[in-house]
Formats: sequence, C-alpha cells, structure tokens
Amino acid sequence: MKKYDISYMAKWAGIPAVVAIVIIVVATLSAGKGQLIPGIAVFVGIALFVTIPMVLESKMKKIAAELEKDFPSQGFNYQYKFSANNAIYYIDQGGKMGVIYSYNPNELQFVDLNQVTNIHVNDGKFGMGTSRVCCEFLLEGKKVRIVTLKVNRGTLSMKDKRVLEAISKADQLCHMISSAKINANS
Repeated sequence: MKKYDISYMAKWAGIPAVVAIVIIVVATLSAGKGQLIPGIAVFVGIALFVTIPMVLESKMKKIAAELEKDFPSQGFNYQYKFSANNAIYYIDQGGKMGVIYSYNPNELQFVDLNQVTNIHVNDGKFGMGTSRVCCEFLLEGKKVRIVTLKVNRGTLSMKDKRVLEAISKADQLCHMISSAKINANS
C-alpha cells in the first residue's frame, strides 16, 4: 500500500512549507529593522503550517468524492465509509476494503483482508475514564486505529453517553471488518 505520493506532497504541502520557512527566516533576519513586518511574516508562516493539513484533508475529500463515482464500474460497491487517521476507508461486505490516503488521494487502494489481523475495540480505559476509543487492527503488521472518540483535555467517564456511543461505533466497525474478512476468505 502506498500511503504517500511524493509529487502530490511536494505540490500541496512541500511548496507551502518551504514558503513558510523562507518567510520565517526573512522575518527573523529583518527583526531589528522594524517590528511590524517580521511579526506579520511570522504570523503568515505559522498560518501556512496550520492550514496545510486542513487543505490536504479538504483536497482528499474532494478527490475521494470524484473517485467514488467510478467505484461501481470497478466492481466495488461499499456499504460503509468512514474517515480516520488521514484516510477514508470503504468496506464492501462482499469481502473488499478500499482506502484513499490524504497524502496519496489520487487512487483507491484495496486492502488485502487476509493481511488484517487482531481486530478489536480499544476503549482506552484509564482508571474510571477514557480519552480515546477506537477500532484497532493490524494491517501488514502495522497498527491501524480508527478513532471514534478523542478527548483533547482530560477524560470522560466510561458511563458517559459519548463514550458508550463511541464504543458501540468502534464495535460495529470491528464487526464490519471481521465480516468483510470472512467474506473475502469464502
């Protein structure tokens, strides 16, 4: 599986990153000459670093929507679609799973479900609460997490409605992947 397309990354992330670095370096070198221009330059440089991931995700979703139109002609009719970890996953209960990665969004790549192992729900329980719930599995020996709940600050009680819904959704995802894997082996 090819998660990264170097030419795509250079075009949509590399060039803006280089521009941001140049702006910050120029601002640093001209810091003694005036306070307004370096401040604006640093702000623009930091803004580019913050917006690049958002632009990449937005671009991936637009390209994925275009690619989805051709799925039936490829013999791929997905029943479930979900986004996680800079990728969009599609599950076909007939035994296929497709992925479009944000850093290589120009192609639908199919997952060999025979390479998927250790499918389970990770409720992230720590003490009496959690800050992350996900469906986890190993794909070609690498851990893949499909996060259904992430709390940035603190934790939520394991009895919280949002945690229970996230666990239910992660369990549903695990069941769907397991079912697709069984159908792939048939």
